[in-house]
Amino acid sequence: MKFLRLKIRFHLPCAALLLLTLALFSACTTTTPPPPQNLRDVTTSVDYSRRDNWIILPDADSAPHEVDVFYVYPTIVAHNDHPYMDWNDPAVQKKARDIAAQQTGAFANVGMIYAPYYRQGEYFRVIKEATKKPEEQRYTQRGIEDIRAAFRYYLEHYNNGRPFLLFGHSQGAMVLLELMKSELKDPKLRAKLVAAYLIGYPKMPKAFPDHPHLRLARSSNDTGVIITYNSEAPDAIPSLFTGKDTYCINPMNWRTDDVKADASMNKGAVFFDGENHVVSEEKNFCSAQINPETGALIVIPAKKGRYDSELMGKGVYHMNDVYFFYRNLEDNARERIGAFWK
Repeated sequence: MKFLRLKIRFHLPCAALLLLTLALFSACTTTTPPPPQNLRDVTTSVDYSRRDNWIILPDADSAPHEVDVFYVYPTIVAHNDHPYMDWNDPAVQKKARDIAAQQTGAFANVGMIYAPYYRQGEYFRVIKEATKKPEEQRYTQRGIEDIRAAFRYYLEHYNNGRPFLLFGHSQGAMVLLELMKSELKDPKLRAKLVAAYLIGYPKMPKAFPDHPHLRLARSSNDTGVIITYNSEAPDAIPSLFTGKDTYCINPMNWRTDDVKADASMNKGAVFFDGENHVVSEEKNFCSAQINPETGALIVIPAKKGRYDSELMGKGVYHMNDVYFFYRNLEDNARERIGAFWK
């Protein structure tokens, strides 16, 4: 590093010179970030006081809101050799950041986003266990514990008494439901919940006899409730996300029966490219109707295209659950927040 040599001559007393040297040394040392926490060992507790253990946190430039959004990202890793997400892999971190930015964009204009990293289970292992009871699912337990710790840290250090929404997709929804079962037993905390968008949860039950404090949404403006659906084509293969006695609410007409919502009710689907840029936003993108036998949300796009994936199977639109109804979710969050304040 090169420094300019100034020709100004001056003299400082020794004590002043010492203080100046210490101040400069202190300023230099405090700008060096600490090394990342090594979390490949899943028995290690995550230190959520570190900003680098969060994907998204509001900063000085963030728009202020009266409501928070606590978000948990979906499954992003499919690897037979690694049972958990490798937090210290830069490529995995980037993928988590990209998906988090894309999905939370639907809520970024209504609340301040808080999104922790967590050590989620790997896709194939989680899918294999998905039909088991939550307490019997081995590979989601580490993530559940991480998110519980992150949520408690968020409440103590970031929330400042504000109401909040919960938002998660796929495995993120699974983890958040377990969080709600334990943490929201507290009626004071439950009173701050605007709504929980647990989208893409596999076979959401229609009732919670063991957890009566949990309630499912029945309209567009009830609060303190759970919202979920699973998008499928009319000819989709049988899916682990839907089946008999599966709860679903239509994110366009906000009904739980089989009344169809025409494409004119779709306020905007939003799609992204691999570089995290919006490539298209399409109003009137699709119609949606609940299949009462399976609880699937049957989606018929107005334009032909490939909206399923080889990983999920023919006609299973799980990857697009959020993107198909992006603007409907944004508007609904505003409506529920308005109802909360009344």
